[in-house]
Amino acid sequence: MRILNDSTASLTGSIAKASYTAAAKKPSLAKDKIALDTAEISDEARVMQEKWQLAEPADLQDWSDVIDRGNGKFTARFHSVAEIAGVVKRGYLMVKGQRVTLDKQQQKELLAVGKQMEKDRQSVMNQFMLEQQLASARQSADGWKKAAQQQSRVMQTAMRIMHGRHVSEADEKELAEASPELYNMAKSAGTLEKLKEDREQRERDRKVSEANERQRAEENEPKDYSTKPLSAYPTYETELAIDLSGDEPLAGAVGEVTIPPAT
Repeated sequence: MRILNDSTASLTGSIAKASYTAAAKKPSLAKDKIALDTAEISDEARVMQEKWQLAEPADLQDWSDVIDRGNGKFTARFHSVAEIAGVVKRGYLMVKGQRVTLDKQQQKELLAVGKQMEKDRQSVMNQFMLEQQLASARQSADGWKKAAQQQSRVMQTAMRIMHGRHVSEADEKELAEASPELYNMAKSAGTLEKLKEDREQRERDRKVSEANERQRAEENEPKDYSTKPLSAYPTYETELAIDLSGDEPLAGAVGEVTIPPAT
C-alpha cells in the first residue's frame, strides 16, 4: 500500500510542476493583445489617415462628366445648379484623381453662369409650354367653328326643305344625322307646301348645296395640331476649364455651352 501511495504522490507532484512550468512559459493574452494593437506610423501617414477618415467618399470621386481636350487640358461639365452648389460649397472638385481648387472669384463666376444656365433652360421650357397651349387653343377654336358652321347649315337646310326647295343629298343627310326630329318636321312641312320651282331657284339651291359641300370638305380635311417635342429644343450646361499639365492642377474660365437638339 505504501508503494502505491508514494507513486501517487510522486505523479501528482510531477503534474503540478509541469503545470507551473507551462504557466510560466505561456505569455499573457492581455500583453499579446497590446503588442498586436500597437503600431508605429509616421506623422505624415497619420495626417493622411485623418484626412481620409474625415473626408466623405463622394468628395474623393472623380467628376463624372469630364471632356479630355488633350495635352492635360480638360473641361468639367455641370448639368444643374445643385451640382454647382455642391462644388462651390466644398471649394474643389476631383479630376483624374487630382483635387482642383476653386478660388473665390471662380466660385462666384461658376454660380453666376449656373444661374444663367437655369434661366435659359426655363426660357426654352416656357416657349415649349406656350406652343403646346397655342396648339390646344387652335384645336378648340377649330372645333367650335366646325360646330357653329354645321349648326348654321343644318338650320338653313331645314328651312329650304320646309319651303319645298331643292337640297342636295349631302345636305339632307347632314340634317337627318344632326337633328332627326327637325328633319322629320321639315320634310312634313315641305310636302304640304308643294311650291312650284322655277329654273333660277333651282340654280340658286344648287350653288348653296355646292358651297355647303366645300365647307364640309374643308372641315373634314385633316389638320396638324402637333408641336415639337421638348427634345427638339436646345439645352444649356455650364463648363469649367481645367489644366492638369503643370505641377499643380488649375481651374480656368467658366462658361455656358449650348447643347443642340439631337438629330
